[in-house]
Amino acid sequence: MASLLDTDLYKLTMQNAVRTLYPDAQAAYRFTNRTPSMKFNKAAYEHVKQSIKALDSLRLSVEERLWLRRTCPYFPEDYLEWLSRFQLNSEKEVKVAFKQEEGSEFGELDIAIEGQWSHVILYEVPLLAILSESYFLHVDTNWDYVGQLALAKSKGKELLSQGIVFSEFGTRRRRSYDAHKIVMQGLIDARNELTGDGTLRGKLTGTSNVHMARLFNVNPVGTIAHEWIMGIAAMEGYEGSNARALQQWEAVYPDGALRVALTDTFSTRPFFHDLRSHPELAKRWNGLRQDSGDPFEFIGVVVNLYKDLGIDPSTKNIVFSDSLDVKKAVALAKAAAKAGVGCSMGVGTFFTNDFPLRDKPNKRNADGSGPLPTETEKSKPLNIVIKLYKINGESCVKISDEMTKTTGDLEAVKMVKHRFGLDQQGVLDSEPQITT
Repeated sequence: MASLLDTDLYKLTMQNAVRTLYPDAQAAYRFTNRTPSMKFNKAAYEHVKQSIKALDSLRLSVEERLWLRRTCPYFPEDYLEWLSRFQLNSEKEVKVAFKQEEGSEFGELDIAIEGQWSHVILYEVPLLAILSESYFLHVDTNWDYVGQLALAKSKGKELLSQGIVFSEFGTRRRRSYDAHKIVMQGLIDARNELTGDGTLRGKLTGTSNVHMARLFNVNPVGTIAHEWIMGIAAMEGYEGSNARALQQWEAVYPDGALRVALTDTFSTRPFFHDLRSHPELAKRWNGLRQDSGDPFEFIGVVVNLYKDLGIDPSTKNIVFSDSLDVKKAVALAKAAAKAGVGCSMGVGTFFTNDFPLRDKPNKRNADGSGPLPTETEKSKPLNIVIKLYKINGESCVKISDEMTKTTGDLEAVKMVKHRFGLDQQGVLDSEPQITT
């Protein structure tokens, strides 16, 4: 990793919130490979270990601190001072094991992260980026950077010319740091070219990666992640946990700059129940992020909710961030416009890990130059996650609107599903059956 800021903005915003409200909380995280057929080898494992150890040397520079002060005024000075002294301690906080399969060079990685929540919260994004880069450096090597700049520019132009408002969200599953930089340059080039010829209709609002935002002079984008709600619910109870997590967030960030809420921590239905019970939150928060389930169905549910609460949907925004490509983003934007609600897109893996298979990869070309790739068979990206597993010894769960994304201890998941009536009704119903 090139910088302590080579992470998503919401890790920093949550780190400050945890440090402020839960300074003594202890957390544990676990790694899951959702593509189990894509296994690691010993060389990738060794690269992962070395890269994790190198994280301990990262420090916030004076220049980075000054940039954060200018760019992210919601961060208090005492947090920036604290972050300037902060360092990771992976030897103590991260355990990585390689379970090699008998008779094979491949196996599974077992990764556990444990420690003070305000410290270990920063591991998730860089570790996922390290894992992806290690895999494509040592396991799947039939790819290269040829044409990646043109590809990113082409995608950016298509989105911008069709009026799409979007940000780059691809840090966690990027093919490499260099691939990420190429993508950012391609998107900037697309914006500049369309601005020059007067055909720019959409907007590149920035990137979730704080380091890339600084390098390319764009806005860092992000607010809150599932783990904030997961942790608060595990520590303080599930009754009203979505609303309570939003209220706690407001206590840390009262100026309203970071008010886009995730809706699917325990599936969407309990979230909407809490929002209906606290209409003032629906009015104060700028928008909602859709990260699983059927996004088109989600639009209708959100619009109906706002109308029922006497809120004009056109004053609010839906951020779509689940497995987006150009076609899906355009379709969602049209559907949202028809429904009368604003929207924007957070595009991730489609930008930073979209590579064709190459029989004869050109490893000497590292700048992404060359013509658009024409190969149709893809070098498949990993689908990997690191999720909050325990907080202060209590199991944490996430119950997505896509049930294959559910994470956590099985008994805890069963309890939370029963608590919210999720074993009885569809997850997108706006009024849940609450079980006491």
